[in-house]
Amino acid sequence: MAIARRTKTTEPSIRMEPGRVHRGGQPLNRGAVVARRLILLALLVLTTGVLLQQNRDIVAEIFSRPVTKVRMDNQWQHVSEQEIGNLLTGLLGAGFFNFDVEGTKLRLEQHPWIRHAAVKKIWPDTLALSIQEEVAIARWSDGQLLNQYGEVLRPPGADQFASLPMLSGPAQEQIKVMEQYRALSQQLFSAGLRVTALSLSQRGNWTLELNREITVTAGREQVSERLGRFIDFYRSQQDMEARAIVSVDLRYDNGLAIKRAEEELAGVAVR
Repeated sequence: MAIARRTKTTEPSIRMEPGRVHRGGQPLNRGAVVARRLILLALLVLTTGVLLQQNRDIVAEIFSRPVTKVRMDNQWQHVSEQEIGNLLTGLLGAGFFNFDVEGTKLRLEQHPWIRHAAVKKIWPDTLALSIQEEVAIARWSDGQLLNQYGEVLRPPGADQFASLPMLSGPAQEQIKVMEQYRALSQQLFSAGLRVTALSLSQRGNWTLELNREITVTAGREQVSERLGRFIDFYRSQQDMEARAIVSVDLRYDNGLAIKRAEEELAGVAVR
């Protein structure tokens, strides 16, 4: 009699390894899964970008609110809020994304007192303005003004700045005159003297007015050195004597000529 015996079959064993996914006993590379996901993500981003590009006007209209508010980030002396409002007429009301920032900057900088304008949009409907004003240092011929760089300013109402020093010289020489004014002002400051006028003639001669009282003829050469001789002399004078000086001629190699009030010109030798 035959006896049937069940043969024990061995099931395939599945050994789990970290970092792999197994299906049906076959290991699956995790890098391939990540790569497929990245590809799908890239396709999604690309499709979204294409749709937004094709419908950008519609999207901008949906999310863009009109720019209607203006924020002033600093205070101004010569520019009023009304003037800024007039310059922005026709610009405010545009959508946030379509607002012309560069065009607004250029329009603001057309104002004679605005040297530089920084324009920034702030979501959702605000325009931030930061304005750097021109600084008038002196008057120039024909009712003009000069800034610290010697550049000509032509603002309305320049006659209101009569207290500023008066500089004059040949056409296109305003930068040279301004540089000389700044240098001589610094040199004279320690002696309590202020340059209230400075002129450069066609022949290159410099003439100064100090404290609106003393006229100084400095000539064409060695102006700083000659002025240094006058400063030494001025400091050596008594207060009443110094105040009596009305004119000085520095065009001498070893001295200067002084004229006092109600006196004739007197020469002073300086060793």
